[in-house]
Amino acid sequence: MREFDLLRHIYDGNRGLPTRVTIPPGDDMGAVRIGDQEVLVTVDQIADGVHFDLATMPLERIARKAITRNLSDVAAMAAVPVGAVAAACLPGDMTQAQATELFDHMRRVAEQYDCPLFGGDVSVWPGRLLLSVTVLAKADGIAPLRRNGAQVGDVICVTGRLGGSLHELDGHTHHLDFEPRLAIARKLAGNADTRPHCMIDLSDGLARDLGHLCRAAGVSAQVQAAALPVSSAAHRAAHADHRDVWRHAVADGEDYELCFTVSPRQAERSLPGEIDGVAITEVGLVTPANGDSRVMLDLLDGQKVDITDLGWEHGQVEIGK
Repeated sequence: MREFDLLRHIYDGNRGLPTRVTIPPGDDMGAVRIGDQEVLVTVDQIADGVHFDLATMPLERIARKAITRNLSDVAAMAAVPVGAVAAACLPGDMTQAQATELFDHMRRVAEQYDCPLFGGDVSVWPGRLLLSVTVLAKADGIAPLRRNGAQVGDVICVTGRLGGSLHELDGHTHHLDFEPRLAIARKLAGNADTRPHCMIDLSDGLARDLGHLCRAAGVSAQVQAAALPVSSAAHRAAHADHRDVWRHAVADGEDYELCFTVSPRQAERSLPGEIDGVAITEVGLVTPANGDSRVMLDLLDGQKVDITDLGWEHGQVEIGK
């Protein structure tokens, strides 16, 4: 089974959805109109052995990730979270104290982002811990950002630093401890001078997620390796496994940063170098597709590498994704 083959099949059915569905599958959130209100919805799950290791990771950090993964999707649409529900399949050997601690932590994290956890479902089964969280959000005066607006000539930008999400550095392990970029997204999207043409959160890695933006708009992308904002953890990972550091930056996944495109004029005149202390980095340009949408990387030695298929795809198993 290939995750993205299944997703393409799901997207093919979008035309059959009723008109009250205002954002169909294919973006970071879907949306449905209820009366005169548009409600945005995202759902994500984390599984023991895939996204975390229950045997070695504190319940507090697992609970945080269960909530913040969804909030990163909310950020990608420049929306405002309003509430969440959660469903849990608890392993049969989990104690009452552990289960209570897990849900208490989830509730506290959700409240920190003004996204109260107000419902859900719990079951016990012979498998490993599985948590599924659904977040409801509103546009709150700023039109949601979609994936399909990239234009040839656009400048490709990212927030923060990339790569090394699984590696602990000074007590921080990014895939567990990241900060969803909710406020930054609102500041970008709410200003006509900086509003991106499209945006996505980087969960599968820059290469693969930028590819999603390209396919949605029928374009390609050219990324400069020298421009990549590589994290210190990615440098440590490259030193440990002797792989090129750029591979970690574009393919490790679970960066939970924002990737977006703006016009050259916006990039030159209006886009700040940082927002709320988080760097905004220009990493490449949107180019014509000339057939299939591809993501190419220009290396320092002049080589060009096709990185379209690098990054995370379910069907592989590596704790952290």
